[in-house]
Amino acid sequence: MQDGSLALVNGRIRTMDESRPVEAAALVKDGRIQIIGSSSEVRAAASGIDVFDLAGRTAVPGFIDGHAHFEMTCTALTLCLSLTTPPYNSLASIADAIRARVAETPAGEWIIVRCSFNLYTRVEEGRLFTRQELDAISTQHPIAIHSSLHVSMLNTLAIKEINLWDAEPPLGTIVHRSEDGTPTGAMTEVWDLLPPFTREQVTGSIREKAMELFISKGVTTIHNLPYSEHDMLAVQDLHDLDELPIRFRMYPHVGHQIDLEGLLAMGLKPGFGNDWMRFGGVKIFVDGVGHDGYGNRVYDLKWQEDELIEFICRAHAAGQQLWMHVCSQPAIRLIADGIEEALRRHPAPHRHRIEHSADYLIEEDDIARVESLGILTVTTPAFIYAQGDVLARPDSKRWPRRFDNVIDRQARCVREP
Repeated sequence: MQDGSLALVNGRIRTMDESRPVEAAALVKDGRIQIIGSSSEVRAAASGIDVFDLAGRTAVPGFIDGHAHFEMTCTALTLCLSLTTPPYNSLASIADAIRARVAETPAGEWIIVRCSFNLYTRVEEGRLFTRQELDAISTQHPIAIHSSLHVSMLNTLAIKEINLWDAEPPLGTIVHRSEDGTPTGAMTEVWDLLPPFTREQVTGSIREKAMELFISKGVTTIHNLPYSEHDMLAVQDLHDLDELPIRFRMYPHVGHQIDLEGLLAMGLKPGFGNDWMRFGGVKIFVDGVGHDGYGNRVYDLKWQEDELIEFICRAHAAGQQLWMHVCSQPAIRLIADGIEEALRRHPAPHRHRIEHSADYLIEEDDIARVESLGILTVTTPAFIYAQGDVLARPDSKRWPRRFDNVIDRQARCVREP
């Protein structure tokens, strides 16, 4: 495609228009579809434009990935050690692979491992790594193993690096401790305490993986949740170099990258930008993974309830779109309280979203309430493979109706099962 122009002929163009669902040809000029119609019509209008003969094949509009951690996905497969089950079906085999990485990594550098969701159910040992086992691999490298992103196992050096050895953890974080009070190494919601990759590292990872993971699959637009400013800068650098033919709508993580007042002081409104890079709104984590790392349900709320409601009201009044991560039914209900209060104070149209909520909305009254408030619900198809039916356990089908299972606000830790 030269200068964003191309003629497609002799195919089946899925238009997404109910009045004319399939056409034979399409003409794209300067990145915009100008004509949908017959092959003869498009050829006649395609003077000086490359023509691609579909030979009866189907063409569809570019896919929009509505919830992606683009840079994190690329770095996970290049800079992290990817040890998923299968083929790594035991802690022993994972440990061997980490030892090999340790042997080629300078002392002091982090070793970050990405493993499958619910690792303890997928390995022969039926549990997570202990701190002592990871110390046996290395005491000279901080080691962090993520089972998904939200459940982690750390060695002693890593725990001390992120200041969780004896300090009070952040709200919503679970630190498993042994009887003597020292961390076992298993914990949840510490992913945002680890150091980010550099701008140069992220740029290299995107160059290596973006085409394979996204563009080759037909993804042309990403609603993106960057981890750090390095992620956002790397994407912009590659756009400036014309190396990344994919569009972005960015939703920075408020609370990790910037606070709400700082973001609002910049004066950004959703949609600001150009066709390639737009500001989308505000991403927050309302709760965490919803369990203690071993599948035992907890309500790991990251906010005081009244503070979250005030935050929602403030962002709504400022015209921001909210993306709110949830992994529990009580969190959905709390968000509904916040949106209801925000609409009472500031009646206005909105497109606030609850990420992953469709995986946890199972009560009819919850569904009706969310719909009545105009909240957009988002599902995560990958959870079907990664977690199975997360609400199917007969002994744990429901969270408490409200907040009587919140993590202890003082200790914020639980004992190893």
